[in-house]
Amino acid sequence: MEPIQDATDESTVDAGAPEETFRLRSYQAEMMEKSLRENIIVAMDTGSGKTHMQLVWFLAPTVTLCHQQYHVFCTHLPAFGIRFLSGSDNVDRWKDQAIWDAVLKNIRIVVSTHAVLLDALTHGFVRITQLTLMIFDEAHHCTLKHPANQIMKLFYKPLLLAGQKNLAPRILGLSASPVINSKAKGLEQIEENLNAITKAPRIHRSELVRFVHKPELIKATYLPTQTGMLNSPHILRALQRTYSNLDIMQDPHVISLIEGVRSNEVEATQKMRDVLLDESTYCRKQLKGLIDRTTDICGELGPWAADWYLRQCIIKYTTTLQQSDQQFNYWASAEKNYLQELLENVRLGSPVDPCLSVDHISSKVQSLIDTLVAQFCPGFTGLVFVEQRAAVAALAQLLATHPSTQQLFNVGTFVGTSTSSKRKGNIAELAEPRNQQQTLDDFRQGKKNLILATSVLEEGIDVSSCHIVICFEPPKNLKSFIQRRGRARKEESKYIILVPDCGSGLASPDKWHELEDEMKEAYLNDLREIKAAEERELIDEDDDDDDDEDLIFRIESTDAVLTLDNAMQHLHHFCAILNRSAYIDTRPRFSFEQNEIDMITATVELPASVDSAVSTATSSRSWKTERNAKKDAAFQAYKSLHAAGLINDNLLPLLSQDKEKPEFGVSDDRPPLIIAAPKLDPWVGVAKQQLLSPNTYHRVLLSLTALDEKPLNMVLLTPVPMPNIPPIVLHWNKTKKYEVTGSPLGDETYEDEEIPIMQVVTHKLLSSVFSRMEERRYDFLSLFIPGGAKEPLAFEEILHWHRSTEGSQPIQELSDADLSQLSKFGLVREMETGISYILKNIIPPESGLADQDPDLEEGPQVEALRFPKRRDFLHPVPEHNQKNEAYTTIQSLDPEECSVDLLPISYSIFSLFIPSILHSYEVYLIAETLRTTILKPVSIPSTSLHLLVTATTASSASASDNYERMEFLGDCILKFVTSISLMAAHPKWPESYLTNEKGRTNSNGFLAKATQAAGLDKFIITKAFTGAKWRPRYSQDVLSNEDQEEERPLRSTKMLADVVESLIGASYIEGGLSKAVTCIQTLLPTERWVQPTECRTLLFDATPSSPSPTHLSAVEKLIGYQFRKKYLLLEALTHASYMGPKETITSSYQRLEFLGDAILDYIVVKRLYHHKPELPHHKMHPIRSAMVNASFLAFLAFENTVLEEKFDIKANLAAKKFDAEPAPVAKALWQFLRHSSQVVISLRTAAVERHKACRDEIIDELKHSQEYPWHLFARTDAEKFFSDIVESVIGAIYIDSLGDVSSCECFVKKLGILDILERILKDGVECMHPKNRLGHLAVDKTVQYVQITDIKDEYYRCQAKMGGEEIGGVVMGRGRLNAETEAAWRAVKIVKAEREARLEALGDIEILDGVEALDDVEALDDVQMLDADEAEVGNAPLESDRELKRQKTS
Repeated sequence: MEPIQDATDESTVDAGAPEETFRLRSYQAEMMEKSLRENIIVAMDTGSGKTHMQLVWFLAPTVTLCHQQYHVFCTHLPAFGIRFLSGSDNVDRWKDQAIWDAVLKNIRIVVSTHAVLLDALTHGFVRITQLTLMIFDEAHHCTLKHPANQIMKLFYKPLLLAGQKNLAPRILGLSASPVINSKAKGLEQIEENLNAITKAPRIHRSELVRFVHKPELIKATYLPTQTGMLNSPHILRALQRTYSNLDIMQDPHVISLIEGVRSNEVEATQKMRDVLLDESTYCRKQLKGLIDRTTDICGELGPWAADWYLRQCIIKYTTTLQQSDQQFNYWASAEKNYLQELLENVRLGSPVDPCLSVDHISSKVQSLIDTLVAQFCPGFTGLVFVEQRAAVAALAQLLATHPSTQQLFNVGTFVGTSTSSKRKGNIAELAEPRNQQQTLDDFRQGKKNLILATSVLEEGIDVSSCHIVICFEPPKNLKSFIQRRGRARKEESKYIILVPDCGSGLASPDKWHELEDEMKEAYLNDLREIKAAEERELIDEDDDDDDDEDLIFRIESTDAVLTLDNAMQHLHHFCAILNRSAYIDTRPRFSFEQNEIDMITATVELPASVDSAVSTATSSRSWKTERNAKKDAAFQAYKSLHAAGLINDNLLPLLSQDKEKPEFGVSDDRPPLIIAAPKLDPWVGVAKQQLLSPNTYHRVLLSLTALDEKPLNMVLLTPVPMPNIPPIVLHWNKTKKYEVTGSPLGDETYEDEEIPIMQVVTHKLLSSVFSRMEERRYDFLSLFIPGGAKEPLAFEEILHWHRSTEGSQPIQELSDADLSQLSKFGLVREMETGISYILKNIIPPESGLADQDPDLEEGPQVEALRFPKRRDFLHPVPEHNQKNEAYTTIQSLDPEECSVDLLPISYSIFSLFIPSILHSYEVYLIAETLRTTILKPVSIPSTSLHLLVTATTASSASASDNYERMEFLGDCILKFVTSISLMAAHPKWPESYLTNEKGRTNSNGFLAKATQAAGLDKFIITKAFTGAKWRPRYSQDVLSNEDQEEERPLRSTKMLADVVESLIGASYIEGGLSKAVTCIQTLLPTERWVQPTECRTLLFDATPSSPSPTHLSAVEKLIGYQFRKKYLLLEALTHASYMGPKETITSSYQRLEFLGDAILDYIVVKRLYHHKPELPHHKMHPIRSAMVNASFLAFLAFENTVLEEKFDIKANLAAKKFDAEPAPVAKALWQFLRHSSQVVISLRTAAVERHKACRDEIIDELKHSQEYPWHLFARTDAEKFFSDIVESVIGAIYIDSLGDVSSCECFVKKLGILDILERILKDGVECMHPKNRLGHLAVDKTVQYVQITDIKDEYYRCQAKMGGEEIGGVVMGRGRLNAETEAAWRAVKIVKAEREARLEALGDIEILDGVEALDDVEALDDVQMLDADEAEVGNAPLESDRELKRQKTS
């Protein structure tokens, strides 16, 4: 049958691809929805996944099947309380209601055989009304006296007769063949017994055919073995002889009876008579059973198999007795020893016949081997059904040994649960294999490719699809035939039945076809239905809709057109870009409804990442074909997406748009450097104001203070008011600091004759220390005059001061009175060189100093310190120049060659500080201009001007007080505000849209563009103040240069973006989120920004009220928050792969995770920024990364659990009763995740194991280590969905609490994040990532991580290299980053150890030698600072050994 080709989406009615991940198929969803409305028996072919349904009490016919389903439920529903009850739990002996109440406490799903539930109902320990749903797996068993039928007859149907149907549970029966036996008339009886009707997925039959494959039926014949054709092995003949020669009077049982007869025991006499009559004792029965079983194997499999089997039974019997096994405890010791002696004599007397080889097999086995070998192919998987358990064991050994098969097949066995442990021991069963669940796991993983099994594997138990299924004996009935056939589910699979070639019609498998067709006709004629569906799909109804305007959607603005023919590909494209995870099936899912006139409507469901309001759509009308109904549904869905704003007017997803707003999907391809505006010159405005009001000046009283020095008061006069600035710290040398504080005095209008004097005074002050002052140039923009303690001096006082401090005089002319008041004098100058000094002392001739130093001339001597030529006092003296400390060495000068200024030294020192003072005011003038212009809407008060100064100062301008910390805060605030604004403004956008839009608006390129658009770039301080070539600003120069075009500097886009973020941070510090949002609105006006208070309401109101689940109370207890809208919590726990019933559908957690990520960042960053003492930004970055990285969050998601009360039942032997012992179960957040991905389950299981392996070490490191365990988290490497649900829950709490961040913080604290953060801050834990640390340690050496590809497996291997040398050895990880993290961690340990060893080696040097060596080193570095006007000298870094020696010596 050729597949039907769909012209629009290339889908076919064909076999499902083997690599497809599990998803609830549409026909399964249909069956589930039907079961929610009425009692049904779901009749679907084996292999169609009929057991993927929701359950409350699951009933299966065998313990093995129950055990399997229990594990399935535990795997898929780890958050639910699930209980497996079986006879091995001694359920039949639980006679106390309290025991049953304890067993079922907090249990939502019970898995058991029918007999267990029947017994519990019979004794009233469980009531039928307690059940909400009963699932009858293999429902065809519900007949006659079967416990399943008894449950329905005795407990369910009486409720119906009493008119209490509302109290009765729903019934769901699952079966691949709802028949009682080979007669097809039993279907109606099953429906009656289960009070249900049979439903098969007629509507989605085309999809069912895609997943269910009918294998090719083959008859393999063999020559039947004639009696006596095969020689019995020697050991069997020996056992037969032993049995024939037994003397019954020597039997231990007979001997014990004889003793009883002699003691006149009546009962013994009767038993003795019976035994002698029947010759039947335990020992004889055991031998007879062993002979019969071995004989059967010999006839069925051949002598070799019989020989192996018999020897195995004897050996295992002996071993069992030696181990004191309980299996034969009911035997008398004499019987056990007697039988052991007989069997050992047989074994020892019958050595293995060397002529008996594995080739001695029956023709039936040979036919099996030939068939297996003929069918073998790469990737082969096969299943052989064998009737007898003993034959399974022998045949498995034979195939594993036979030369034709031993290299081709890895054989496993599966025979179910043996009942031998519940009855008297049987030697003939000792060689049989026990239940081997591991066999199925190995088979699924490809470790085994052939299973030999009994009929226990026919039904229910999940077995991977097989290429070949072989029946070693013909199936006993139609049910077995159908069940076994269903195991061959691979494409082009084969179903082979071995039959003897004896001409008997009974041997032909053709009769099973006839019976099957008769049975199928009763409830589903699938072949006719499929054929009719195929013919219907070939109908051409395209002409019917060519002129239908309702099926053409045209966009007026772009003239783009949506039609039935292109809607499907558009819809698939939209779904494909939503989430590209390997384990999320983003394909739209279609379902169909067929009315009474065979017309079809289609419904499409989009992935869970699409908002639930637009995630479904139905075709606008009924169609003759599924093909067109499907197109119509896709058409309607795409129209809805456009109406919801998820599709643009070009009928493309928003992620496909160009760079115009919104700039989705556009990489930040701006160049790293762009041309920016020149820095704002605030003195231009000052000069203009001076022209307007030349006689009006604004005054600031400046007070210069230093420890142990008398304050000096000066007045700064400027044409415009100066902003209030914090005290200016001026670094004189390493230890001495000055401080300048300013106090505004208001403005003053001066007379014309006063201003020139103040200008001359200013000129005199500056000329005293700056040699490049222009003569007769007095148009200063700022004036400095002496001041009083609280106000300026009067004009007459200024004039007097000016006259008294004018000029200089030779030192020799100083009188004795002058010598006693040296502080009133100024700088000492060498008249020949012009070098300036600070006068320290004048030593008279009578001191005798010349006699002590012959190099000194006779006469008075001058002691002075050289006056520094530094111009930058705003920054501390660099470490490498601190030894010079502004020339601390006192020098002796010849007084005849020196003069002294009459301007006191304190005024010269102040003058030296003027460039630093004016620069400080200039920076604040720039910030004030920014505050009153661009940032005027933000309303930042002038008292917070320092925040703007910091926010606009790049690190290149100041190493300590720059915008980096504020940028760190502002980046977080912008991310937070952007996230909540986007969520509120676009309630239907999927997470991918939100993420891309946030990436656009938060990108460096976008923020840099906004910076230029606002004119913000001219306010950035990028150069550090040096004072080099400083000269005062003159009014005429400033005005004349105003119109000259300045050179436009190059600025990095990151710097421009950083300033935006730092200003946002400054606004947040000043006025919280509200002011921060206002700043964002001001600087980024092209976007829509919503205040958080409004966002909270919008987000809460947009949240649906249903579904409102009631089963998540444990989750609320776990997270410590009670939800008002439970929908949010359900959404937070819904994976994008989830495809459940319509009644339970929500959006996936991705939107909430998007929001929660920003909130978590906000919570952590706030604490880091406000920590005292302040943390530098290079410390905050790694700490934040440590607190919010996915592996860390996943680890806490594993660790944080809530205990759910549960009880285990233990036998109290002393009291002869059963006790319920508490066995609480820890439930973690990840266990509540809703998903529909088999891959998620396997990933989750593997992650749990990795977590267990690293858990203790991680906890210890987090509590005690001084380094954050990045390498251990790299080993756990939990998948992202573990951390996603942590963040999604945070987002859900935020919305449900109407934006209460404190509620989110409570959950974050409950997780342990805040406690670990506190410990990191308190103990100074190093959080830098190992790769970054290695880069720091490498200094100028290159670090490489070279991939090693010698071994091909799932691991990534790499070798770290530093400076080209290998370090740390080859490491492996689950991915590149994991391996590189581990490699870097190892390398860091080695490098640190080597450096510590070198430091230790240097410790052997004598301290004195170390100091001398250090002095030699420092002597090389003591480059005297030259005049900044003359040269700038850099300092080369020390060699590594020299630096190590410096560290050790210090």
